[in-house]
Amino acid sequence: MTPPQVAGRTPLVGFYVLYFGTVGITQPFLPAYLRSLALSTTEVGLLLALSPLASLFTPPLWGHLADRSGRLGHVLTLLAVGAALCFAPLLSLERFPALVVALAAYACFASSITPMIDSLALKHVAQKGGSYAHLRLFGSLGFILSATTFGMVVRQVDRSTIIAALGLLTALAAWSFSLRSHTPPGTRPHPLAGLGLLRDHKDLRWLLAATCLHWMACAPFNGMLAIHVLALGLSPSVVGTAAGAGVAAEVAAMILYPRFAERIAPRHLLCLAFFLSALRWGGMALVSSPVPLVALTLLHSVSFGVFYVASVAFMARRVPEHLRASGQGLFAAITFGIGGLIGFSASGAGYSLLGGGHALFAVAGVVELVAAGLVLQASPTPSPPPQPETVQSGNP
Repeated sequence: MTPPQVAGRTPLVGFYVLYFGTVGITQPFLPAYLRSLALSTTEVGLLLALSPLASLFTPPLWGHLADRSGRLGHVLTLLAVGAALCFAPLLSLERFPALVVALAAYACFASSITPMIDSLALKHVAQKGGSYAHLRLFGSLGFILSATTFGMVVRQVDRSTIIAALGLLTALAAWSFSLRSHTPPGTRPHPLAGLGLLRDHKDLRWLLAATCLHWMACAPFNGMLAIHVLALGLSPSVVGTAAGAGVAAEVAAMILYPRFAERIAPRHLLCLAFFLSALRWGGMALVSSPVPLVALTLLHSVSFGVFYVASVAFMARRVPEHLRASGQGLFAAITFGIGGLIGFSASGAGYSLLGGGHALFAVAGVVELVAAGLVLQASPTPSPPPQPETVQSGNP
């Protein structure tokens, strides 16, 4: 039998840099660009919710296709090309209905890129050694470079946001052809195998309930930061600096993660991340000047860095290898799908109803404390993953 092949380190690193470089522009600045089109904050929140809405359905479907075909690299190329093509119309669109169509189409591709590239990175680490966290940190470096540079260069958030993001997406689509991963056909998982994992493992249910709440609590920062900062009368450079500083701290956390990962259980790391995130959002509810605002973003090291890597580790210990892409798709669907859908929608409406960002961040802090309590309900020792025979039966 031909041994499975996975992408080399350089294609993975380049993909991470380019994709999260794109996110470094769209996540901090796209909400403010949409607001500049005379849309209400509620409409902006609904547009931002399209990506998590797509995450409810598309990552499990793309993950199943990747697991079933054994060609994860080809699936990633399809996702990257589709994302670039669907994002391009934003260059000329300004009306809310047209923006809904374009961003919904874009989300059907882009929302699945992260779980698929993470699955490919995990395959690379399993076969060739190394650390997943050290691969993933290149995505954070790409985010820092693009967010900070763009924030420093622009004087106001305008159509240059779309131009810069589209340029990076085009480069990503071209680079994706360097990714190659082929696993010889073997077990053929049921299309709903990911949901079967959720049914059979209560630990996954506790984890995903907690991560879903955490991502809801992160929505005011991920979706409303630029609007909040500009409403305080601060410069767009504060948005870029805050985003860049936060992800720089995230990189540091990913570099250090392997040193303590073997000594501290993922569920304990997640509880710590959620508790410190509660302190972060509580601080954001109180500050209005640039220096403390940027300083608080250093806690992004735990809000995303530790949270994300520990979540992947938690999943990897409980999901069998032949369902890894499906498992990551399930994680993305519930955490970023349900959590993001509720979080972005509520943040857009809440910003108006609560009178601004300060009250919104206060609510987020309370939600984080609930998430910290839920994740501790997972058992300390991973339960045995389901066997292939179980997954291949007629039941998902």
